[in-house]
Amino acid sequence: MTKISTLTTTGLQPFAIPSEDGNLPPLQNAGFFGRSQELQQIERALITNETRCLSVTGIGGQGKTYLAIEAGQRLYRSQQFQKICFVDYAAFSRVDAVDLAVKTLAMVLDENLVNVTTITEALAKTPTLVILDNLDNIPAGQLQELLDAAAQWAEVGACRVLITSQKADFKHEFTENNLKYKIFPLSGFSKKEALAYFQRLWELPPAPQVKVPKPAELLSLFKQVAFHPLSIGLLAIPLKVFHPTVLEERLAGLLAQTPDDPLWAVLNFALADLEVEIERSGWLYWLARLLGRRTTQKVRLEAKTLRLLPRLGVFQGGAFEPDLLEITEFEQKQWRILRSTLEAAGLIQLEFLPRFRGPYLKFHPILAPTLWCRFSSAEEQAFVLSDYQQRYAQLVAYMAYDEGRNTIQVHALTRRNLSNLLYAVHGAFDDGETWAVQFAKNLNIFLNYFGFRRDSAALNQRIEDVGNK
Repeated sequence: MTKISTLTTTGLQPFAIPSEDGNLPPLQNAGFFGRSQELQQIERALITNETRCLSVTGIGGQGKTYLAIEAGQRLYRSQQFQKICFVDYAAFSRVDAVDLAVKTLAMVLDENLVNVTTITEALAKTPTLVILDNLDNIPAGQLQELLDAAAQWAEVGACRVLITSQKADFKHEFTENNLKYKIFPLSGFSKKEALAYFQRLWELPPAPQVKVPKPAELLSLFKQVAFHPLSIGLLAIPLKVFHPTVLEERLAGLLAQTPDDPLWAVLNFALADLEVEIERSGWLYWLARLLGRRTTQKVRLEAKTLRLLPRLGVFQGGAFEPDLLEITEFEQKQWRILRSTLEAAGLIQLEFLPRFRGPYLKFHPILAPTLWCRFSSAEEQAFVLSDYQQRYAQLVAYMAYDEGRNTIQVHALTRRNLSNLLYAVHGAFDDGETWAVQFAKNLNIFLNYFGFRRDSAALNQRIEDVGNK
């Protein structure tokens, strides 16, 4: 029998495309695993003359985005494309999906390009792979406009378009062409891939408190979640504390209770009774060193923290850590446990922007939707949403005031927060908040500067509608 420790892992030190040639985001801490056959098939499809566009489809958590990123890296290394452009729609909350693609492509191509036509002309001269990631949240009308543009970009020169989405049928003329458009469905890992992925997760923090499980025991557990990669990442957490046979029956019971939302069941299962060792902080650390005692302590994830977990669902794609802690009200030590656990499972990634002390926490696209519907009461959900709207209204008011003194930093902060800001301001209008008008005026300062005309026009219309009442 193959021992788990002998299985090889890949992608631990992913190739980085030079910033002038692409904008691919980093992979999760565990790196890229498996999918070798899928990668080869995607590569072969995208270098033929017939296939101009390919969609990777499958339920959330199958690894569609990571597969697209890895494919982009490999196709760049093999010099099939000079540029790789990644357009992220995971937290889309704007009114112009095409404009986001245009501005992202203009940045990657390093040209002053303002619309679909100028982008198409530039792509004719530069072989580019355009990755349109997570199209599921785009409204139908905007999606058709985006696919109109994508069809032009896929057909021009040596360019290709790679799409990731949960759905396969876009009901668009271009995607109905079986010669030029291919659909590539993703399912769970193979047994070997699942074991290799778990081996890598086993090596990441927190440290295991039990011996490495036997492959047969792991496979029996993973079968319950259909070898779903994200679920395996979550199961790796309790597997560092409990034996697989102890977990198997409990997991089956939770999955039976929530058959419509297995990820919520697995997430609850992974976090319940979680206990990890963390480094003592401040004077407690130095006192332990002085006395020759352990500098770590065991801390359990409290029931209150689990009750607050759905509050993460209000954020659109992620948040800067201070804003997240203000709205969720997680206790600092408890948050350290939760953050490291979610990061190890691949549900959040830390991004550090220049000149910012606190990280931006980018969420896996499936995290917020899974949590948002799990509040214990509608009243608590409404309270969190109101708090969220006020927080971002205050934030943009401060940024509008501070822009003249710290322009670069303020603009970077606003750009990264744009999905939250737009979701919050439109929500404030929907809820009839009296301060929504000033919120919109402050945000419009930045939308106009960034060139997001349609988003700005939409807010101006909402301001006008309030004035006409």
